[in-house]
Amino acid sequence: MNEQHEKIIFILNPVSGFFGIRRKKVERIIKKHIKKENLFGEIWYSNYAGHTTELVKKAVEECAKTVVIAGGDGSINEAARSLVYTDTALGIIPCGSGNGLANHLKIPFNIQKALHTIKEHFVRAADTIKINDQYAFSLAGIGLDALVAERYHLAKRRGFLSYMHSLLIEYVNFKPEAITIKTDSMEIEEKCVLIIFANSNQFGYNFRIAPQADLFDGYMDVVIVKKIPFISAPLSSIQIWTGYADKCLYLSSFKAKKVSIIRSLDGVMNVDGDPFKSGQNVEVEVLPASLKLIVPKKTTPTH
Repeated sequence: MNEQHEKIIFILNPVSGFFGIRRKKVERIIKKHIKKENLFGEIWYSNYAGHTTELVKKAVEECAKTVVIAGGDGSINEAARSLVYTDTALGIIPCGSGNGLANHLKIPFNIQKALHTIKEHFVRAADTIKINDQYAFSLAGIGLDALVAERYHLAKRRGFLSYMHSLLIEYVNFKPEAITIKTDSMEIEEKCVLIIFANSNQFGYNFRIAPQADLFDGYMDVVIVKKIPFISAPLSSIQIWTGYADKCLYLSSFKAKKVSIIRSLDGVMNVDGDPFKSGQNVEVEVLPASLKLIVPKKTTPTH
């Protein structure tokens, strides 16, 4: 095989989650790994929003066999946009705050162990979700979670406490939105807090909103969440965090390949933790087996 096709690019995002704290350590370990394994590898740096997408596109043009992202769900999203339907595989070193996709796939948070997973190079073809002109690789949504993503995106601090602070502020004042959901076989009109289009099972922090979601089944899980009364919030939160969201009385879900959403007003949508503007009409579809993803050999995502 041509040596160029064995090329591996590591992309570091210094503003991803807690990566600023770990940056020197991550860099040092990756450099040592490249040298030890005698890899045809390089480290590139993402310096601004959208830069990772550009860098990955360049890596694909240079016929890199593997691109490894050291970052969180937002960084993974930026990278994967340029990898859909290509022969270049995506590896992950979890360095974000929520790390929803890495949690779902059980990718080790230990840097050396994550690098060992990448070295084994066990590749599976994962689904992706296209939502209007954006791609989601973990999950997307409209409603409360999008407003939380927008507030969290502007927060000075990252991490679980900052996320929960954003969630509580938005939840107190949020009014359910009238939404129409259409598939080939049904139409639902509902006043809901949020609608999630799940490829993986969680937002991050093991907050498993869609316990049955599977990146490799050719479907997305559409989760509809109604307003949860404060008296029921503790039990509902426990059900979601322990993987029993499907037992919650205020959640319903179904699997689909394609859905159309009609909103009453323009708004924001959440795409892998980042906010994007959305019109009243939102088209969502699954692109089956469209992303080559490096996953642990002996680990199957649990629901």
